[in-house]
Amino acid sequence: MVLPVLSAMLVAIIFGGITFFNYVELGNAVEAGGRQLGQNGRDQGTAACSTAVTALQTAAGNLKVSLITTTESFASGNTCTSTPLQGDAATISAYYPCNLPIPFTGINLCPVTGGSSSPVQNGVTLCPTTYCIVATTTVYVE
Repeated sequence: MVLPVLSAMLVAIIFGGITFFNYVELGNAVEAGGRQLGQNGRDQGTAACSTAVTALQTAAGNLKVSLITTTESFASGNTCTSTPLQGDAATISAYYPCNLPIPFTGINLCPVTGGSSSPVQNGVTLCPTTYCIVATTTVYVE
């Protein structure tokens, strides 16, 4: 009688750990991309955002790079097609989908495969957003 309960708890701990690990990986990757944008943004000119995204993807570690979605913005309204201004606040965000199936049950707590609409099972929206792992950082361009 105890085995099913303990098995469910073990599975929950494992999947929770995997999700948290992915969150930490994405946070570290966003930090690397933000550092690149803040320290070298003006030197890169119009390629500042793409260089920051490349640094983010390189630092993503075990995450699937093809599933990471990024956004970049500047407080001054500057766009990624022009050279960042010194002292401008740059925000870089990354979004990563997660998939949380419960083995042997056919239930998926968050069946998002990447940017699709929020999944619905039996009329109930399972995930509040299309991505369950999000990391954002703001840096000032040197």
